[in-house]
Parts: sequence; C-alpha cells; structure tokens
Amino acid sequence: MPSSLTFTLAARDQNLPDNCIPALHATFFQWLERGDVEIARRVHDEHDPKPYTASPLTRDGDIAHFRITLLDDALLPALQTGIDQQSQVRIVWATLAFADAPRVAQKSYAQIANEADETPNITLRFESPTSFRSHDMHYPLPDPVMVFASYHARWNAFAPEPLRISEAWLEWLQHSVAVTRFDLESRAVKFKDFVQIGCVGTVQYSVMQHQTDRGGVAPLNALATYAEFCGTGHKTTQGMGQTRRLD
Repeated sequence: MPSSLTFTLAARDQNLPDNCIPALHATFFQWLERGDVEIARRVHDEHDPKPYTASPLTRDGDIAHFRITLLDDALLPALQTGIDQQSQVRIVWATLAFADAPRVAQKSYAQIANEADETPNITLRFESPTSFRSHDMHYPLPDPVMVFASYHARWNAFAPEPLRISEAWLEWLQHSVAVTRFDLESRAVKFKDFVQIGCVGTVQYSVMQHQTDRGGVAPLNALATYAEFCGTGHKTTQGMGQTRRLD
C-alpha cells in the first residue's frame, strides 16, 4: 500500500548543511535496520525502481519538515518499529528531535485504481527539481511520455499483478497526451561530486480529444494520483522528483 510519512522536527537555532539528503537517507536505513535487518538489506541492494522516496529537508523558522514515501507494503511496519526506537534525526553535527508524531497518509493500489476517473486535463506540480535519465544523458524537461512512463514502471513493479497496467498503454500515452500549459524554472541540485539540473513548477497534461477512451484515460489519472507517492524521474531517493497532483 503506498504510504507517505511526513516528519516535523524541532530545528530551533541549529545550523544545518545546505544538502541534508545524505543524512536523511542514512536515517531512513537506520530506522529500517532497527525494524528488520533483512528488509533493510533487501531495499538497499534493490535496483531501480526503488520502493521508497525521500524529500529534501525544508525549514520554516524553528521547524523543519521532510517526507518519506513507501511503495512496498512490507516496509511500513519495519520503518515504524525503527522510528519508535529512534525518534530523532541526526544531520551531521545537529540532532533534531520530533516536534510531533509522523503524519501518515495511505492509499492502496486498488483504491487509487478504483477512484481513477476520466479527467482529460491533469496538472502536476514538481516540488523538488525533477530530471530524467535518457540515452546516458540527464533530461530536465517533464515530457509527458517520460513523466508517465516513470510512474508506469513503478506501478507495475509494486502493484498487485491484477492491477498492473499493460505495456501497450505506453503506446497510447505516446500518441494521446500533450503538454498544454506550464510554469517551470530550472534549478540546480548539488550532490557531493556533481551538480544536477532539474525543473520545478507546474505542468498541465491534456488528452487529445480523439483519444478519450477510458482504457487510456483512467490509467493516466491513476498514475497522476500515484505520483505523490512514487515521485517523478530519477534520483527520487535523493530528494529529486517530489510531485503533487493539483485539483
């Protein structure tokens, strides 16, 4: 069951590094290991797509926030056990205690699929820099095929088999969905040894009028809702690709 855990931390007057993602990533695995060593090892060794995402840390005065999402049902009990044993986050020289209990939101794959309607216009907000890997290059533009193909790959990797979306749907996507509005800017993300460029902002995707059959549009809507849990593009475990669907 896709899950989203939002953490609220007491930052007070502590100085924090510009990039907290490595520390948040390490904390996530510490929690998993405390809950179930075998699950932590399996998740660490898995190839893409990974069954989780991690957001950057955002700060508002004395309070800081970050989010972890899970795509695999087995992860949540182990993670919650670890959180119960270690209710703080260590970021280099700073230790941030929980200011509140983590807020958990969940939607099953069946619920997402059953609630999918036939809305032909979908707006997504890319809240952290979003980029894709294509032909050994980084591609920082949210092309509809790249965006929804990334959701499709994650959905089929973790959803129950009866709910998986056929590979043929990707051909429908290629010929049926276009960008109709956007408000985007590029933004750099500094990693240890390189800088990655991604896009942030909003994009409206629209189904062309001659392609509005439910067999294509309903999966598109399901995947747009799933985006909040699975993230967009690559490096979603390192803070990139945090996405929200707008009404």
